[in-house]
Amino acid sequence: MKKGDQIEVGEIKSKVRGMFDWSGKPVNSAGPSTPVEVLGLEAVPGVGAVLGEPAEVKEAEILQSLVEKLQQGNTKTLKVIIKADKQGSLEAIQASLEKFNTERKIVDYIATGTGDIGEENIKLASSVGAIVIGFNVKVAPTAQKMAENEHVLIRTYNIIYELLEDVEEVVNTLLEVGQLEEVLGKANIIAEFPHGKLEKIAGCRMIEGIIAKGQKIRVMREGVLLGETKLKSLKKVKEEVNKVEKGNDCGMLFDPPVDFAIGDVVESFRVI
Repeated sequence: MKKGDQIEVGEIKSKVRGMFDWSGKPVNSAGPSTPVEVLGLEAVPGVGAVLGEPAEVKEAEILQSLVEKLQQGNTKTLKVIIKADKQGSLEAIQASLEKFNTERKIVDYIATGTGDIGEENIKLASSVGAIVIGFNVKVAPTAQKMAENEHVLIRTYNIIYELLEDVEEVVNTLLEVGQLEEVLGKANIIAEFPHGKLEKIAGCRMIEGIIAKGQKIRVMREGVLLGETKLKSLKKVKEEVNKVEKGNDCGMLFDPPVDFAIGDVVESFRVI
């Protein structure tokens, strides 16, 4: 909290006009667990009341942070964790959200379930960059605190159409400010072979989809981009081919070369 901040006490908005530490010395800001005396409140808060920025301000900042993360990510999908009061509600929500996935996957269900929103949901959301959606459920106080610290957006609803409207707003914002990418195929690099004086061939095993000549290609190491390139050669059992599918082994020669290593991942993708 800082001097000059707008804060809420119940329905009343106030401004922090002065703060003093335990010894009476004026301070301009106070961090977590720091006791201070606050001047400027228009109402006396009750014991246990939370003072801070208006909820809509925090939510707007988290929403903007979410969109920025989506822009920076590799898949450009909206990852969601959904908790509902009962299985029937959960199935209805998922069925309604599927309207966003008619042409391509935009809403990605990281986890779904019934019951209140807990710390485990926030930890998962934080690790994958997801939002947490609740329907007719509560948020555990410890989960709420963790979400604030981890900048995880939680939205709870009692009416499905309001839930759908908000998800659509996030999706539309994403589509307006950034391009969507679709991963077409993935392969693990399991071997490397010298080729000529400077080049080397990546021995790969396809684990997902299709990789074909002409597609955009990138090489990743533990989620970090090593480089984007093109396929100079694509061979299957020493025979030059135009594409390879999941479950097949192949050899890839990149142009321009990428300094890959065994264990790296090759992805083919397109920008939508």
